[in-house]
Amino acid sequence: MAIRIPAKGGVPRVYRLPGMAEIPTAIRGRLPQVRRVIGLDVEAEFLYVTTPQKDTTRKKSAKAKREKSDTTLKSDVLALDLGSARVDTVAVAIEQATLGPDGTLYTVDGKGRVVSAARRVRVAWPQPLPAVPLQMFGAADQRLVAADPPKLITAAADQPPTSRPLPAGSDVAATRWGDLVAVATDSGVLLMDPLGRREATFIALSDHPRALVFSPSGHRIYVARRTEPGLAAIDRYDLDEIDGVALPLPAETIRLDPLGRWLLAKPTGGDSVWVVDLPVKRLVGSVPCTWRIDLPAIGPDGSLLVPRGDDVVSYRPDSLTETGRVKGGASDFWMLTAWRPRGSYRGAFADADAGAAPADQAAAADTAGPEGPMYVQVSTSQNEAWSTEMAQQLSRAGLGARVLQPKNPDDGYRVVLGPYPTRAQAEAIGRKLGRPFWIYQPTP
Repeated sequence: MAIRIPAKGGVPRVYRLPGMAEIPTAIRGRLPQVRRVIGLDVEAEFLYVTTPQKDTTRKKSAKAKREKSDTTLKSDVLALDLGSARVDTVAVAIEQATLGPDGTLYTVDGKGRVVSAARRVRVAWPQPLPAVPLQMFGAADQRLVAADPPKLITAAADQPPTSRPLPAGSDVAATRWGDLVAVATDSGVLLMDPLGRREATFIALSDHPRALVFSPSGHRIYVARRTEPGLAAIDRYDLDEIDGVALPLPAETIRLDPLGRWLLAKPTGGDSVWVVDLPVKRLVGSVPCTWRIDLPAIGPDGSLLVPRGDDVVSYRPDSLTETGRVKGGASDFWMLTAWRPRGSYRGAFADADAGAAPADQAAAADTAGPEGPMYVQVSTSQNEAWSTEMAQQLSRAGLGARVLQPKNPDDGYRVVLGPYPTRAQAEAIGRKLGRPFWIYQPTP
């Protein structure tokens, strides 16, 4: 799904990927002017946004007006309940906010005071952070990791903040679960454990790193360099540089899709996006677009969404073929998500669900056809928890997904549908998903 959040205020609208067909009245709650979209807690169905803080004073001094800038503007955080359409204020006068991997919201005001919200429970932390951090990452166990050079801060509601030295760098990135932080330094990448369980490790690179991003499983770090074209890649477990990604020019910014299949890179010159098929490290091509905080992006179904002029356009990333367009959509914020409106859209997957073998017939399906068993694989990862979460998201969407355990140390945890007795049946199901897939046949 693609959710369009009106920047000037109004009711968010929902579009089905990849064709960008609107689903009428999928969301009913009305938002005021939106400054930034923080994220969506899919489980609780809360959409978190920031809105300009209401000024309760009638007059402001000329000095105060001059000192106010875009970087110091305070905001209020609102939560839109997608089920009930109710809009509530979660925190006021905040300067930083982020959403953790488990849906926990973290906000920090100008005095470093933290308010978190999880599963409809709001908690004001008893101890503030030393200062407002430059970057924040939500971590596992409802911990907050904050980068505020020269300190890396880790905090929780029931524990005081602890800090470790953080070198000044051009970029800081964290894994999805916040268990590792990567810092770009002048000559390489420093890997740090926010909890201090392991010593920091440095991986030297031949060129100054410019931007960093972790793979969804946290296994690899992709690095954009200042002068060398293409991307470097680091294996976090081998602590060494591995084969990178060839690109015509150096990249300025890089992003990954939620499954780690597609990589987006912004060239240092011009307004466009490079699309890279990451498993084979192949540059598919480029699409003209303006880079923003929300777009370009890859959705859970594999669709590429980019702003082009006044419109927002959807593409197939493997062919860069346009699949849908929303005219005038570029003036609003966009979010790509696996969430689906209640009571709608499930019929689109009825055929896929009906084609899957029931659990009590799995053994029969394994031997029913001479080619079987065949699985439709939608993801693979070295992180079992991440693969399990992906399978649960697909199951909640009406698809019978499961995780296949690795047979050897080099295998990953495969998220699959099936099994099916023939390749043709598996491919027919895969084509109905509207997302990238592979056909997987286990070796005897």
